[in-house]
Amino acid sequence: MKQYPHFLYIIQPGESMQDEDGNWTETENETVYIGPCREETSGKGNELRTAGGRFITYTSVIQLPKGSTRIQEGTTIIVSDDANCNSVRIKGTCLKYDAGQLHSRLWV
Repeated sequence: MKQYPHFLYIIQPGESMQDEDGNWTETENETVYIGPCREETSGKGNELRTAGGRFITYTSVIQLPKGSTRIQEGTTIIVSDDANCNSVRIKGTCLKYDAGQLHSRLWV
């Protein structure tokens, strides 16, 4: 049994650029591999208290190895069963990220 059997990706939004004629164009969104993870579904839709004292309802907790890249709240994430991102387990928004002593967690 693998500790981190899934693959975590983020969606980086495209940048707006101005061409030589002054027209604005937007580049495509980019899917970026972050690293291995383990997605655990919360069937009940549990609540979590944030540092600001508000409660958020989450559907999944993503476990990550210690030292993983920090994911900013609001970032769109994808967890896949395969390295090519063809079998998506969950796609959502990072609600909270916690870099713990032994591992990191991300709530979606």
